[in-house]
Order: sequence, then C-alpha cells, then structure tokens
Amino acid sequence: MEKVKVCVPITGQNQTEIEQQAHAIAATDADVVEWRFDLAMALYPSVQGANAHTRDAAEDGSSAEIDAASEDARQLQAMIARLRALLPGKELLFTIRTQRQGGSFPNDAAAYRRFCTLALASARLDYLDLEDTTPAEDSRALMTLAHEMGVRVIASYHDFEKTPAVEEILEKLRALRATGADILKAAYMPTKTSDVATLLLATARFREEDAATHPLITMSMGEIGQISRLVGGAFGSMLTFATVGESSAPGQMPIEAVRAALTQLSLH
Repeated sequence: MEKVKVCVPITGQNQTEIEQQAHAIAATDADVVEWRFDLAMALYPSVQGANAHTRDAAEDGSSAEIDAASEDARQLQAMIARLRALLPGKELLFTIRTQRQGGSFPNDAAAYRRFCTLALASARLDYLDLEDTTPAEDSRALMTLAHEMGVRVIASYHDFEKTPAVEEILEKLRALRATGADILKAAYMPTKTSDVATLLLATARFREEDAATHPLITMSMGEIGQISRLVGGAFGSMLTFATVGESSAPGQMPIEAVRAALTQLSLH
C-alpha cells in the first residue's frame, strides 16, 4: 500500500503563536504542514472589519479592499516565507476555512480569492485548499494560477452535521473531481459507528471507480470517527491529519499516536 502522509496544522492567531508552533512541528516527522490562515485572525484585520456586521459579504456587497501593497498582504507573504524557512523538508498546505465550512474566515468571496491569489504568488506553496463552495469563476481562476505555479489543488468539502448514504458521498467526490482539482477531500460528521463504515466504504468504492487516478483525503470527524484517521489509507485515503499541540478539527490525534498506528498497519 502507498504511504499515508501525515499533515499537522498550524493554528496560531498571531505571528508569535504561529512561529512557536512551526518550531515544534519542525522537530517532528510530519510530511505536510497545513497553515490555517483563517485562524490567524491578527493577520487579516481589514477583512474582519469589512465583515463585522454581516454573516455573508455577498448579502450586502461589502468586502475588504486588499491589494499586493496592503499590510494584510505583506503580513501574509512574509509569514509564508517565514514558515518555509522554519519547516525545511516539509510540504506546505495553505488553507482558508470559511465560516460556512466550519472555519473562522468571513464568507467574503472577494477576500478569499484575493488572499489565495497572494498566497500562490509567494511561490512557496505545495498545496492549496480550495473549498467547493467557492464561486465557480473564482475556483477556475485560482486553480489555473495554482497549476501555473506548480501547486497542487485540494478540492475540499466538510459536513459537520451528518454522514449521508454511500451514493451521496460518491456524488460529492465525483463533483469535486469535475472541478479539475488534483486531490479530492471530503469529511463528514458521524452520529453513529455505522456512519464511519459508510465513509470508508464510499472511499473504497470511489477509489476503484476512479482507478486511483485522483488522490483522496477522506475522514469521519469527531471521537466516533477517529478510527478513520488511522485506517483510512487502507481504503484509499492518502493523507491523515494529526496534532502537535492544538487541533484544527474534531477527532484529530497526536502525531506520535498516529505514526505508531500507521506503522502497525504498514501504512507509514
């Protein structure tokens, strides 16, 4: 079986916390480091200000004005450069998780696109997470730019409420594949143990249907779904998330425990 990569998130709210976490992660054997930019709220104050009175910027047309010379842009690119220096030998994933997908970034499509564009322009990323709720035009533009920069795109979807039937999960994975992304990610919240089996079955069936053409990242979240983070590789999931300190999603486990389990299952 293919090696399952282990990804550890950086969840710091400001530069000091981010650098402290990066130093700790650098000492581990993590393969990929995900910078959750949406959690670094000290680095995008203009977006928070522009969206202070609305849940969704599309509702009233408000959006932060962000250009390459802005302080927000400068801080973003400087932090990416710093992370690359602090994390030699590790791949870097840039993620902005919006509120509608369980994150902290306002549902401001223009700001989301602009920050993703600036991150890609740094020429220091290996992966870009692209939410499937991104407007189609923005998704195409970001994917085109990512591929021009040699960055692999992860089309991601999260359902924090439920796990649907196998066929519905398959339809979602097919829709993610249709975007043209390099890697497909789908995460669901189980309410019972059979939901975890449903997710793993859907993963295996899509892997067979797709003839392993598109790498998959799938997981059941929360405590019930923890087992999926350890055995998912046997069903076709190529990456799992672990923690060094703070977690970024329910059900993540310390990297030491994850590595031990992957070794035991010959998935390391």
